[in-house]
Amino acid sequence: MARREPAIRTTKAEVAQAALALFCERGYHAVTIDEIAARAGVTKGAVYYYFSDKEDLAKDLWHELWDRLTSEASAALDPEASTAENLKGAFRSVLDAMSGLGEARFFLRDAWVLPSVEVAGRADQQAAAALLGDLLGDARSRGELANIDTEAAARVLLGAYAEAVLHILTTGKADPTLEVVDRVIDGLFDQVAPGSRFAGTRG
Repeated sequence: MARREPAIRTTKAEVAQAALALFCERGYHAVTIDEIAARAGVTKGAVYYYFSDKEDLAKDLWHELWDRLTSEASAALDPEASTAENLKGAFRSVLDAMSGLGEARFFLRDAWVLPSVEVAGRADQQAAAALLGDLLGDARSRGELANIDTEAAARVLLGAYAEAVLHILTTGKADPTLEVVDRVIDGLFDQVAPGSRFAGTRG
């Protein structure tokens, strides 16, 4: 049987934003569906029209927030810059965009432990790893990168990014973390193809 639309036409985004506000104020586990409905100005049934449960709502929020961050990273790519410079710039763009999320950035940190969010996050990571692998493959073909396994390199670099983001969210120490990330990227690009115009240079 098809679900009936809520009598009051509150959008899915409005329900999600009400939930996010509560999660940021009090933490995911302390918030109930009843409270989300009250904040959104709808019945509990209206919340269930859009989401199967609270964890489904959290998964949707996680995906939407990370989509925004990924878009910022993609927009930062400069076709005239080296791959190493682009990797550094994209990571900084994600951090800048994350600071613009306000308290929502703490939801990103805390929601990772939820099973459905973890599954969704892994799927997002798979897609990101494929894109990063393509970027590194292009860099290798241009002689910017030594003849290494770009799929493995993409996974290692993506893991470093994820841990760096978590560390910054947890400690607030952005500058020293960025310095380490830059060194990881520089190390990856230290050994380039012999005779390449990139030999002896860094991003």
